[in-house]
Amino acid sequence: MVRAYHKGNVAEDLRLTTLRILQTERLEDLSVRRLTREVRVAPANFYNHYDSLNTLLLEIAADCLEDFATTIGHIARRSPNRHDALKRTVTHYVEFACRHTQLYRVVFGYLTDSAQHSRYDAATQRTFDRLRALVEGEEFPRIESDETDPEPPARDTAHIGHCIFAMAHGLAGMIAHGHVNVPHENDTRIQDFVERIIDLFTHNPLTRRQTTACAFGH
Repeated sequence: MVRAYHKGNVAEDLRLTTLRILQTERLEDLSVRRLTREVRVAPANFYNHYDSLNTLLLEIAADCLEDFATTIGHIARRSPNRHDALKRTVTHYVEFACRHTQLYRVVFGYLTDSAQHSRYDAATQRTFDRLRALVEGEEFPRIESDETDPEPPARDTAHIGHCIFAMAHGLAGMIAHGHVNVPHENDTRIQDFVERIIDLFTHNPLTRRQTTACAFGH
């Protein structure tokens, strides 16, 4: 997520310092005064580059979302089928939250006026469009069989995309904040847990059980 460092570029220094702090400290520990002190510029100099701390954080969040969109595209192109791509995409999302918990908070929903920030808003839409393309199967060179990976109706793909995002967001928050007993330092455990959740979601055993129960009831 870290872009190239440019000597003497105060805006870049501020951004890199923010990323460094967020790796070891809380989002609430950030302030304009703290950042300018560490970069060794006057606090007033901050406002030559960013309107506010929130604007700086939204720029960082937009960078991360653009990387997410690109990563989803790479995953889709390198996966044999949609189901595998979905597992890898959600696992990437959860692992990011576990490794960069404070940055995850910045990227997903903890900033004010995010809808008014054009770059952040565009990056959000691009990321979701990538996810919806994955659901629709547009990235795959072949169409999977209906038995193993049926094509969803076109009118449902946006809803499915929202459902997947909500599930990934919920899993990421629960695991990153320790509400689910999955060790953060063990990527294999995270991957196994996420893949099991995705299998349950895509195979839909709850619906099958309800149908079976109704059949026996009659």
